[in-house]
Amino acid sequence: MGYAVSVRLNLLGSPRLEVPDGPGAGESLGAKPLALLAFLAMEPGPHEREELATLLWSDSTDHAARTSLRQALSKLKKALGALLVVEHRWVELDPAVSCDARDFEVAVHTAPEQAIEFPADRFLAGFPVKHASVFEEWREARIQTLRRGLREAFRTLTRRALERSHWREAADLAERWIACDQLSDQAVRACAEAYHMAGDRGAAVACYEEYRTRLGAQTGTEPPPALTDFISRICSARAVEVLTPPPAETKFPEHGFAASLIGREAEWSSLMDVWQRVTAGRSWTVLINGEPGIGKTRIAEDLAQWTMAGGATTLKGRGYDTDLEIPYLPVVEALRGAVDAPGIAATAPEWLAELSRVLPEVKERFAHLPESSIPGDTDRRWRLFESVAQVLLALASERPTVLFIDDVQRCDADTCSLLHFLTTRFEDAPILFVMTMTLGAAERRSPAVRLCEMMRSAGDWCTVMKLSPLSEGDVRSLIQELGGIRDPDGARRFAAQVHALSDGNPFYVLELLKALFAQGTLSADPETGEWVVVEADERGSYEYVMPLSVHDALAERWERLPYELRDVLVTVAVAGRPVTADVLSYVHGLSRLRAAALADALVERLLLAVEGGAYRCAHPIMRDLVRHDLTPARYAEVHRAIALALDSLARSGRPGAAAGEIARHAVRGNEPALAYERGMEAAGEAYGGGRYEEALSWLDLAGRVAASRREMGAVEELTSRVLASAGWSEVPRQLKQVGTPARGFARKDLDLKKV
Repeated sequence: MGYAVSVRLNLLGSPRLEVPDGPGAGESLGAKPLALLAFLAMEPGPHEREELATLLWSDSTDHAARTSLRQALSKLKKALGALLVVEHRWVELDPAVSCDARDFEVAVHTAPEQAIEFPADRFLAGFPVKHASVFEEWREARIQTLRRGLREAFRTLTRRALERSHWREAADLAERWIACDQLSDQAVRACAEAYHMAGDRGAAVACYEEYRTRLGAQTGTEPPPALTDFISRICSARAVEVLTPPPAETKFPEHGFAASLIGREAEWSSLMDVWQRVTAGRSWTVLINGEPGIGKTRIAEDLAQWTMAGGATTLKGRGYDTDLEIPYLPVVEALRGAVDAPGIAATAPEWLAELSRVLPEVKERFAHLPESSIPGDTDRRWRLFESVAQVLLALASERPTVLFIDDVQRCDADTCSLLHFLTTRFEDAPILFVMTMTLGAAERRSPAVRLCEMMRSAGDWCTVMKLSPLSEGDVRSLIQELGGIRDPDGARRFAAQVHALSDGNPFYVLELLKALFAQGTLSADPETGEWVVVEADERGSYEYVMPLSVHDALAERWERLPYELRDVLVTVAVAGRPVTADVLSYVHGLSRLRAAALADALVERLLLAVEGGAYRCAHPIMRDLVRHDLTPARYAEVHRAIALALDSLARSGRPGAAAGEIARHAVRGNEPALAYERGMEAAGEAYGGGRYEEALSWLDLAGRVAASRREMGAVEELTSRVLASAGWSEVPRQLKQVGTPARGFARKDLDLKKV
């Protein structure tokens, strides 16, 4: 007897046999036949009849057991047909019979994300089998095996999430891991680690305390020392600085805006590889660079927290914008954390005395240090450098050591020389140097830029990591995590618009989201915490308001530019679309070579980007900032200059000056005659190409600047032809304004729950 449809045996929960045209419900087979089937399914291969009789009828005589076995096999054979092979001495179930418990065991190793969705801890739940002690022993052993498999699946997934720097996902998985293995110190360690990396130190400590209480109540013992030490390190760690706190009156989600390192999986994996080299005894340097707000400090801070929680000595300093240029300030700031660190006492007294010249705290701890010698200037500098190296070596002899210097682009020449000395001084010592560098924030030949160039050329001991903007998918994952959005398709359009406005810069993304909460567009459901859209009226769109924090950060860069560069940036920002060196040359009265050189200087500062041989603002937000700071008069003049430049290029036969682009700038630059002429030309081109709605938009522009009845008549005549060709009886009420960049959120873009 065979079946065209698969036969399935469900054992996780109340057991049930699903057979096409068969008995269906397992209870119709009887308890012991179903128990026998469960054993055959979970233990593939042939089994002796004597083994099966002992399994379920060990309390009966041999004759009664064999008789009961024959009856059970008869029932199963009737239900399964050829899928159950019954021979004189042995019995075997065909592997074609699928079984959820067996599927779970396979998924543990091949697809753990699927395995954790199985109710593996409910094997044969609520299924009593009387007078079968051997079977009960087998069932208990199987339950323990399945539970181990479930724990292994959670362990694998939690580790993967931690390795990918998905802290919130790791915390959720670890919580579920603890739920199925309440006394696992590994699960508690992973959970506390995830919460710590997510910035929730309180949750990490609470997880440990709950485990400690549970362990004491059930076993009367204390947590392992390694776990206790880990929690102690978390408690003693410095909190990450909050540079731009939100206004006190703004109601934000309870968990704030702390997110995982989304979109940085490859970089985090590379950092973990580097850390393995360091812990194996190899000194290494990591240089993390990228544009402002791209997340350099965040990933370096996470690495510092990770290494510190793992037992490393972690020292941190940062460069400062200061006119005083205090020598060695970032390194001295970092070394203050070493004064009380394990291992520093192993440093030779003469080197500690030398270091005390820049770090007086050393003498406060080691009161009997000798007086430092005062040799010549060159030797003094070398001795100071070597004293820092000796302290780091002493620290590293006790435990791996991390020296993290943030904002290297702000470091003075002396500090850069010291950092270069240190990064080349060691080879076989577990010391990791981590530095962040903001591209475009320092002059080309500054000490910091030269330091970074030297590091880039030293590939055998240095990893250079350039962070890129987040992709649209990354922004969506970020919003879904922060907003607790359960719908897998939710926030698709919203994320796309946030990405368009921020260009994927993480700082801009988060500040924009905060601004949407501050202005009341977004809120959080008080019960679920899920982000929702507040619909206070029937607005068709929600205007984008630049967050003050973003404005200030960009304004600082904008205000530092020399006048010539600011002037060029204004032209590119007002243009809205990529402009060539030809246009810049015409607008500013420069040679094309000089105009290109100025634009390239802005590219080096990451304020402009090159696209198809033309220049555009590197970020939409920078474009908006520059426009916002212009007076209306200057804004109009720049549009006028661009319109005349494009028109001149078009009349000379040079490519790239579209009629519609000229019309758009001309109408904003108070050049109505040029706007009318080019608007009509653009309308004719769109009409000829069958783009009727676009043609009507250009005709609308031309009609608004028409200066005579003749011009207005031409507009009306072409409008009639467009409507006739399109088959419309009248002009659509709402025309898409051509050439207008998106500056906010349309109602359809906010694909979140509405309140």
